[in-house]
Amino acid sequence: MLRQKTICSFSFAIFALFALLAGSVQAGQILAVGTEFANVFERTPNGEFTGLGADIIRVLARQNGDEVKFEIYPWARAQWMVEHEQAQILIGPYKTAEREAKYGFAKRAFYRDIMALYIRKGSDLSWDGNYASLPGPKLGVINGWVYGPQFESLRATIKPVIANTLTNGLNMLLAKRVDFLATNMRNTEATMKTLGISNELQMIEPFMDMQDGYLAYCKNTACEQLRLRYDEWYEQLRDGGALQLMARRLGVRLPP
Repeated sequence: MLRQKTICSFSFAIFALFALLAGSVQAGQILAVGTEFANVFERTPNGEFTGLGADIIRVLARQNGDEVKFEIYPWARAQWMVEHEQAQILIGPYKTAEREAKYGFAKRAFYRDIMALYIRKGSDLSWDGNYASLPGPKLGVINGWVYGPQFESLRATIKPVIANTLTNGLNMLLAKRVDFLATNMRNTEATMKTLGISNELQMIEPFMDMQDGYLAYCKNTACEQLRLRYDEWYEQLRDGGALQLMARRLGVRLPP
């Protein structure tokens, strides 16, 4: 009987060890996804993933002993993948109540965007900061983007024109299909430079809002444990000053 109990205990220990090892391998393989966000998450022509989001995740993964893989998709698909646990981390979403129901957001945001309106240079159009005065049929927004609580509360009333991508939105503005384009400065300035249209469009004040971007995690137990670990490593990265140096190098604004 004693020998039988010993064998059973040994077998259970071996099973538990294999289960632990299997869980560790699974937990250590991280897929982080997003779309092209200038200086936050991009892919170079030679296939390298760059940007503050990618750099931060690499550091957190290395500290945690994880292997990380990156992929860029259309924004709607990247969000769907994390919501449906096809990937562990979504890079860069702004936080909303609707998104908090789908994802586990990091404790701290890792970048801040200024949301603003752009018009064609030479136009005499202006905006007084009153959202109710925004002309819906002449206002373009980017599909899947959020612009702050004030705008979102009036979105259904404003009824803006939706562009599939930022590049599409800028082209719509140039082609006079819209007179205003709501976007963020970081992405827009970089994209206009790439397209060679910086001299044709301009930002106007007042700003619409400020939005903070996060790392967001899928909502299962493993992702929640990953989020908590990465939050701890992120605090060390921030408190040690390395985060500030990374952001300064890339020209990304950090939240206070």
